[in-house]
Parts: sequence; structure tokens; C-alpha cells
Amino acid sequence: MNTSMNDPTEPLTGVFLMAHGAPESVDDIPEYLRNIRSGTEPTPETIAIIRDRYKQIGGKSPLREITQELCARLESFLNQQGSQFKVYCGMRNWSPYIGDEVKRMKEDGVKKVVALCLAPQFSTWSTRLYFNVFKEALKNCDAENLDVRYIGSWADHPLLIDAFEEKYRTALEKLGPNAEESIHTIFTAHSIPSESLEFGDPYPEEFDKTVAKLVERVQPRHWYKAYQSQGMIPIPWLGPTVESVLDKIAKQGSKTVLMVPVGFVCDHVEILFDIDIEFNKYARERQLSLHRIESLNLSPTFVEALASVTWENLV
Repeated sequence: MNTSMNDPTEPLTGVFLMAHGAPESVDDIPEYLRNIRSGTEPTPETIAIIRDRYKQIGGKSPLREITQELCARLESFLNQQGSQFKVYCGMRNWSPYIGDEVKRMKEDGVKKVVALCLAPQFSTWSTRLYFNVFKEALKNCDAENLDVRYIGSWADHPLLIDAFEEKYRTALEKLGPNAEESIHTIFTAHSIPSESLEFGDPYPEEFDKTVAKLVERVQPRHWYKAYQSQGMIPIPWLGPTVESVLDKIAKQGSKTVLMVPVGFVCDHVEILFDIDIEFNKYARERQLSLHRIESLNLSPTFVEALASVTWENLV
């Protein structure tokens, strides 16, 4: 570690995590959808669909609470040898908004900042949009002179792979002694519009990076990649879909499926509804038993991964 980081005369370093954001209650859903769609009014049908999804996971997403606790743990981990770091989290589509947190960061006197999205795989559809919002926020509060290190990708960081491997092995243990031989593993990431690839989006390669490293570690006997949580906009989205992969597995007469959503680091509607409710139901209808690894959430190894990414980009 750079010893100057422990020097009390060193200015405060910020770590700025960015996430999608999620409504705090079903009543927030119309405004939340407007935020996602840049002010476009959602249809009553769309509001009803999303409201129902959130009701089925308890009325709200745990994303904000998990992320704020993650910030606290990361800050504590980084400051084991002094109080040189302050960790912030801004959401793109809900509070605490990126703009408000950037303003708070400036007021705290941060001079240097490491900025990264809580989505390890770079995409112009997600990562670049977050960074654009962050840069706009810097401009709006006259903080463009901040020394910012943008971490676009950490898709194959060894500690991130460690964290996923731990969750994978825990899931295998729960599935019994012969699970390794019989289960079919599906690695997933959030789908994005197919047209992104025409503009050179490296997202599929980023997804491949994470999967390749994890497969190397856990060596699943049968495994697949799929994209989940396609948007409601009627355009082509990246595939294959999880449903098509489940159909393929069902045709082989296999019974047990383990989902490993490597494109997500914490519980949110894509995990708690899309996987735990929708895909589970789809699998049962095909006589499949579907399970998933626990999300990284507050995993100590995941916290260490974020700390390592931070330190590596300050050297």
C-alpha cells in the first residue's frame, strides 16, 4: 500500500460508488419510471406491472439500505490506518441522487476521488451513462478541478471472482454432496439493447471476462450464459434469454439449475423478482428445481474487492 495514504497531512480521498437506484415504496413508482425514462410519462399499464413486482418483493427494494451499509463497511475497511477516505454512494434514478452526493463530497473538501459503478462489467448503456451524470454533477457544482479516477471495468478483478466463488461453493454445499456433478449452472447479466453492439459496446466481452475467470475457478460440469431483465421497450435485447436456456436444460431431462447472476452485486428487483419469483415459476412449470447463489451484498470479500480496486487506482 502507498504509505502516503496514511499521512494525516494528505487531503481527504473520496470513493464514489454509483448504483441504479430504486423506489422506496410502491407510491414512488410513477416518479421513478419518469426518472428512468428521462421525464417521459409511463403508461398506467407499465406502472401497474412494476407496482405489482415491487409488491411481490415486499413493497420496496433493499438496494439503498444494502448500498449505504456497504459504503459504511468499505469506509471502515479503507480507514484501518487513519481517516483518509470518505465513501459516497449516488443513485442515477432515485435518492440519494448522484448530483446531491457530488455536492456533499465537494463540501467535505475531497480533492481526489475514485469513481466506479456497482456493476463490474463496463457498458456504454450503463457505466458511461453513470459517468456522464457524475461529470455533469461536477460541472453543476463547480468541482471540475477534482482529480477523478474513473474505474470503467473491474469485471475480472481477482477479489471479485473470490467473492462470487465463495457464494457459488456455499450454494453447492446446500444442494448436497453430488450437486457438482448434476447441476446446470446459468451465469447471468442484465440485458441491454442489441443496437449498443453496433456502436462498439464491449459489454458481452465484459460479461465473458467475469464468467471465464469464475468457470476457471469452480469448473462447473454443465454451464451456460444468459441475459436477464430485458426492458419493457419493444426493441431487440441481447440474448439468449434465461427462459430459452431453461427450456434447453428441461429438454435434457435435467432437474437442478443454479443461477449465478454475475452482473449484479446486491439484491434488487432483478434478483428478488426476476429470478426468485418469475424464473422460479418458469422452471417449476418445466419440472426443474431452480436455485441461485446469494448476492454479494455485504460479503467481506466483496468489501475487500472494492477496497483493492480503490487502492490500485490511487497508486
